[in-house]
Amino acid sequence: MPTTVERVFLAGGRVRSVWRFFLSIPGVFLAFAGTQVVLQALPQSLKARSPYFQTFFLEALLLLLALLGVFKILTTFFDRRPLGSMGLAFHRRWGRELGLGIILGAAIILTVAALEWMLRLAHFGMNSLSPAHALSGGVFYSLTLAMAATNEELIFRGYPFQRLVEAITPAGGIAVTSALFGLAHLGNAHHTWISTANTALVGIPLAIAYLRTRSLWMPIGIHFTWNFVLGFVIGLPVSGFAFSDSLLQAQVRGAAWLTGAAYGPEGGVLATIAIAGATIYLLLSKRIYVSEEMRELVMGPCSTAQFPTIPGVPAPIVEPAPERQDRQG
Repeated sequence: MPTTVERVFLAGGRVRSVWRFFLSIPGVFLAFAGTQVVLQALPQSLKARSPYFQTFFLEALLLLLALLGVFKILTTFFDRRPLGSMGLAFHRRWGRELGLGIILGAAIILTVAALEWMLRLAHFGMNSLSPAHALSGGVFYSLTLAMAATNEELIFRGYPFQRLVEAITPAGGIAVTSALFGLAHLGNAHHTWISTANTALVGIPLAIAYLRTRSLWMPIGIHFTWNFVLGFVIGLPVSGFAFSDSLLQAQVRGAAWLTGAAYGPEGGVLATIAIAGATIYLLLSKRIYVSEEMRELVMGPCSTAQFPTIPGVPAPIVEPAPERQDRQG
């Protein structure tokens, strides 16, 4: 008969999901600490010559490697699954999911920018960047923001979130991690209660994008293009950070509660409207589902277990049978 300690901490021969969630938290902080140790160890002459965003690029790269290392340990020793089960596997549909995420992220931000322009709250004009400068800036910001988006998705929709979903249901996992996502941005410049609420709110469609695919590619795509289009393309602040280079130059006026002012559109209620629209699409779209490969990675190849359902999400949430037959044929 199992002891009291075993009943509290173990289930099915493994550490319970809720305890694995709590184990992942110090792991995330350890990844951050290790990244800072490496950065501090760099020669002062190198750091002095590096502009802010170059340092940010290196920090994002180091943190990505550290997080993957931490989650590799957790998935291997506590979950007995491959790292790809966390949602970064290159399964058959990963490119489609990433592409749809990229389109959705751009659509959300361009909708907000269009609303500001139509309401005469913002004016956009071309910036005076040379083609070579625009190309180099685009490549640099693409790489940097892609890694930053991946890092945030690994933390807030990756391993910790997934263990919470198992422990306290999808709705509970979304509520906890979305609130933490909002609170994590309290240190950003020019934040307001609206920006904090919107940042927490955007955690909902990002979490739904994961839950409906059991893959992180779509939320990474949404997160990346949200920041890239907002900062580099249309020239508005991203969560309080203004880019030094952008394709367009934006001039914003009007009430801060509408536009977000110096924080950027994420601090205004126009963004709230766009986020709500994206959430509805992600909930209702029948084009979004779990691929058979991801189901096998997460549940096991012989498992008949079902994913926890999300209220309001229509069936099917697993790859439709005709597509599986086409692929096998």
